[in-house]
Amino acid sequence: MSAYTKPILRFGLMVPAIFNAMILGGVVAGVSKLSAIRAEKEKRYDEQTKRLAAMKQLEAKIAPKRKLFEEQKKILTSDPGQIMTKGLDASLPKYTELELARTSLIFPQDRGRLGRLMQCDISKVKCTFKGGIGPMQETLLQIESLMPHAFLEEIKVSRKSDLMLKRPDHLEIETTHACWKAGEEKP
Repeated sequence: MSAYTKPILRFGLMVPAIFNAMILGGVVAGVSKLSAIRAEKEKRYDEQTKRLAAMKQLEAKIAPKRKLFEEQKKILTSDPGQIMTKGLDASLPKYTELELARTSLIFPQDRGRLGRLMQCDISKVKCTFKGGIGPMQETLLQIESLMPHAFLEEIKVSRKSDLMLKRPDHLEIETTHACWKAGEEKP
């Protein structure tokens, strides 16, 4: 090799070839990095579209029940005494006085045995009936289905007879319902 061709090969071919190889390597690395980023973003996009489709299906399933949910929420936040009174006033007229009669409806202030164990506000409703067990069961079923937040804490059934009123033997049923009060959650 001559002194003239050596620099031409070194600076005319080798340097541009190395420079082009570096550029080509950078382009290949950049393209692979961009394709990895694109694959990750496509994966996230697919997950998001699946999530949105699932949310739309869930919303379509829940939307018809929203009105019922609002009614239940209204029941849970209202006063249990009023709901109990409305339920009793609606169901007791079906029966004669001998079949079933409400003798008392009081709202005790103590929390009761189960109320002390719960960590939420409790109100109690104590009700006494005279009459038969069948009508009382139907009435309690209607009240408890109307009040999903009520649970029967205590029930006492005793046999009575009023000879002075010439009333035959009948049952006296005393029930105590505890109702948890739903409220807005405090932060």
